[in-house]
Amino acid sequence: MRRTARRLAALAALIPLAGCGMGIQPTDVIEAGGPATIDVLPAREARLLLFFLTPDGTLVPVPRFLDDGSAWGGQYDLGPEAVRGTSGPDSATGAERVPPAAAKTVAALLDGPNAREREAGLHNAPTLPERADVEITISGGVIDAAVDVPLAGVDDLGLRQLVCTVAYAEDEWGRPPVRLSGTDGPRPQASCDTSPGGTGDGPARPTPTVSPAVRPAPTP
Repeated sequence: MRRTARRLAALAALIPLAGCGMGIQPTDVIEAGGPATIDVLPAREARLLLFFLTPDGTLVPVPRFLDDGSAWGGQYDLGPEAVRGTSGPDSATGAERVPPAAAKTVAALLDGPNAREREAGLHNAPTLPERADVEITISGGVIDAAVDVPLAGVDDLGLRQLVCTVAYAEDEWGRPPVRLSGTDGPRPQASCDTSPGGTGDGPARPTPTVSPAVRPAPTP
């Protein structure tokens, strides 16, 4: 009982708001928490956003903060090739800071939860590969994420993790649809939706078409 209580407390500290999941089908939407989850996070240049699974299999966003060294654990090179885009200046050095590239973020996801996250019961889908190189291209508003491993053995939970992690690595609000492809071919494109009203039931909803330059209106 005490161990369960500690795990729940640790999970609550890591995840401000949990959501629900659904299987990936063509143009389907993946439910992964409400806007409040993303709104409370620091700027993208100061953290990663990884999507792990809770003990009951719920897909949840988990931030890792770059400033305390916990995001990479010294295992990843964050040199110039690891980033793209621009953001505000670093408060300590005045240098321009940029969000980590999606490929590096996916590498952190596949490496799995860190010690604190494991203590909270977070985990990867067992079918996710432990390592993979990812190449990201964007065309026509769709993020193409090509990995150098087969995806045939990756279940829906693992595909959800990849889609949401890539979407939020490339867009602050995770709006663009993502088309995963492995060495065995492409998968249907899917979107990671964070609207609180989504249930995953009924027909597939259309992919968001809001301009990336426009921030969605706050949820009442």
